[in-house]
Amino acid sequence: MKPLLSFAFALLLSLSASAKLTFQEIRTASNDVIELYFISDTLDVNEVDISDPAQWKVNGTQVLQVNRVAAAADKCDHFIYLTVPTLKNGQKYSIDTPYGKYNFKFSDKEVFCEAIKTNQVAYSALSTKRFANFAIYLGDGGVKKIEGGLPSYTVYQFKKNKIGKKVCSGQLVEIGDDRSSGDYVYRIDLSKVPEGGPYKIVVDGYGSSYPFGVGGQFSQKLSYVSFRSLFNQRCGIQIIEPYSDFSYRTKRCHETIYQTYYRINEASLVVKGDEPTIQAWGGYHDAGDADRRTYHMDVPSTLLTTFEAFPELFTDDQFNIPDKFDEQFNILGKGNGIPDILDEAEWGTMFWKFFQEADGQIPWGTETNGYSPFTTYDFEDHLFGSEVLDPRTSAWASGLFYHFARIIKPYDAAKSKEYAERAELAYSASTRVYAERNRQMPATFQMYYNVEKYLMTGNAGCHNYIKEHAHDAEQILTTYNQGSEIFAERGWLTSYFFSYILAPASKTDAATVQVFKDALQATVDKQMAAFTENAYPNGTPMNVNWWGSNVAQGQYTFPIVLMWKLTGRQEYIDVVSQMMDYALGLNPLGKCYMTTLGFNRVHWPHDRESAYTIEKGWGPRPGILVFGAGNYVRNYPSYPAIARNTTPRERAYIDILDNYQNNEYTIYQSLCFPSVVYPILAGGCTWKPGSKDPYK
Repeated sequence: MKPLLSFAFALLLSLSASAKLTFQEIRTASNDVIELYFISDTLDVNEVDISDPAQWKVNGTQVLQVNRVAAAADKCDHFIYLTVPTLKNGQKYSIDTPYGKYNFKFSDKEVFCEAIKTNQVAYSALSTKRFANFAIYLGDGGVKKIEGGLPSYTVYQFKKNKIGKKVCSGQLVEIGDDRSSGDYVYRIDLSKVPEGGPYKIVVDGYGSSYPFGVGGQFSQKLSYVSFRSLFNQRCGIQIIEPYSDFSYRTKRCHETIYQTYYRINEASLVVKGDEPTIQAWGGYHDAGDADRRTYHMDVPSTLLTTFEAFPELFTDDQFNIPDKFDEQFNILGKGNGIPDILDEAEWGTMFWKFFQEADGQIPWGTETNGYSPFTTYDFEDHLFGSEVLDPRTSAWASGLFYHFARIIKPYDAAKSKEYAERAELAYSASTRVYAERNRQMPATFQMYYNVEKYLMTGNAGCHNYIKEHAHDAEQILTTYNQGSEIFAERGWLTSYFFSYILAPASKTDAATVQVFKDALQATVDKQMAAFTENAYPNGTPMNVNWWGSNVAQGQYTFPIVLMWKLTGRQEYIDVVSQMMDYALGLNPLGKCYMTTLGFNRVHWPHDRESAYTIEKGWGPRPGILVFGAGNYVRNYPSYPAIARNTTPRERAYIDILDNYQNNEYTIYQSLCFPSVVYPILAGGCTWKPGSKDPYK
């Protein structure tokens, strides 16, 4: 979403004076296609020349066909596909190329086959259904169907880098053409694979998959990394050891805000430096940059709803998050007796408390002119000012403040009282401003405020509003899967009404509860149907297209998770689990879109502090779920070239720092919902720092 400084892109594109193409691995793409994988320190997608097929030989004979794929990565990945007679287990192959000679002995149990697409991190053990896909893609050679009978596959245990005992077996099932990915897809059923691992899939005559695991420590680590993506995105705090694997932000950041009240417009707020200031901590950096926005309130709202629905899954000191601070929010320690999920909810909420004015109004957010440099925020060189006072912000905050006040009350009565008072201030300010503008407060925020206030105080007027306006919540059906900005006005989060469903029957009206349940059920039914539309489990209808929409499974499945809570129906958690496999590698590119996890990883998230941690040799910051494939990516280097309306949406991806359409993310779209769905799929989280990687 944010243009990169020109010097950074120029640096990434600069060609090395002594370009080096380095051979990495021999793979297969089919039972008659050998794949050579090269990397280069030069970003030139035409560096590997296949124009003369006679220069490409296997066992002394010219190959039948040469195809290729190349795309920017770190710096450029090149995949060469050599079509040969059917490969035979145990046979040795000598490959002559213009770039060297390579030898290998084919074994389908040992050679990686990129046609097999799996969740490379953790399938959920809660699900009774899980699968991998199989699809042959040869770059400029296009997709390929399996000729003849469909092959069999076997799942084996895979430990100490060796194939072990057979677990289960079966035969590929034909799914067919898939418009969303452009692939011709076959299915591998993994439902009989028990909790544990690592495992590998071997497709007879083709090759083997990346290792994968089911439940257990595999899911525990995933839930830990995903949830902590919120902590890593916090604003106004140090990110230091032992609360992080490495200390990359040693100072508190962005705590001084200049009161500029500038219009809402990205990266154009000029701070002179002589404006009045306030001190504010809390909230989150928006994405790869540091502004804080009203949209971000969906994070604490979602965290609070998750805790209400699944309190047994969340405890204190679960995610190694500091929760003891001095008055300036320097870290003192952890272990305050409050579940970490509520500590995180407070961090996302308290910024709006600090930002609130005496009359209850709250600015839309903070901004600056341009963008912060690509490094740690210890070196921040921009001043941030406040945007305009906006009634949408105070309206949403009125419900959020009451929600937090109600949930935190058993742990801290004084804090609860303060937030309830803040909620009333915010509601009074927003209703006043909306009236002055001859407008109505959005029904979303009206419901949120009235539900949370009623459940906390028993106010009869609030209850009457809920009963009279319950049908407003039916709009969730048309807004739940839209770009998350919509939740800042007319889009319905389940958080706006779900607390009422969970409340004791003695406090609620049965007919009203049913209206809310029916609205939720209609939404669930719609998403369950969307799940079946595509061969890969992204759950994104073809008419839904916004930045990150193809990896927004957390947002899409959250209503289903809540319906599973209410009904216990296995089919719901099965679909949630399968959809959440998509971003972890069960996609056409076989790419794990969450940083530091999986085997085919994102190299260059569009993230300022990751640029620093990569430079230090630590890799990108953990747990960032980038937008992934699905958006037109301008004219970045790739072959075949990605083209608007031509390249299938699930293949429109280039892993390059400047590509904010694919490799950026947002706290409220990309990180919010997975951070709670993965811990639910893990049955909680018991992973601790320093635990042994289950894949090692």
